[in-house]
Amino acid sequence: MHPRRAPTNRHRSTSTVMKTYAQTIELRADGVEEYVRLHAAVWPEILSSLRSVGVLQMKIWTSGRRAFMYMETTDAFDPDVDFPRHMAMSEKCVEWGALTRTFQSPVEEAKEGEWWCRMEECFDMRAQLSAREEDASRAPVT
Repeated sequence: MHPRRAPTNRHRSTSTVMKTYAQTIELRADGVEEYVRLHAAVWPEILSSLRSVGVLQMKIWTSGRRAFMYMETTDAFDPDVDFPRHMAMSEKCVEWGALTRTFQSPVEEAKEGEWWCRMEECFDMRAQLSAREEDASRAPVT
């Protein structure tokens, strides 16, 4: 997963550096409704644990059997270190992970050993607009 750094975090009053991630996974055809129901009221221990490892925001969308996750994290967040750390924080985290995993399977594009498939960013409107504005501000005045 290659994080995208954003210049500000709109959830905080001060300017900070954060990273964004996107991942996708397949859901069992007979489990989509239950998966969505579970995520309508995620257990408080899971939310606290995610926040404690550096996840500032997480959203999951579904379309048919496909789930897409978007995350904003602190700059220090490392998914290869911090997701396992999150899972080991409490029995509730282990239980939640095992429960939600019963509804999931890796997408065809996932690398070997990868559960949630990490997605590569190919477009960032804000970055492109910022670059244009920066270029325009450097243009000589005629």
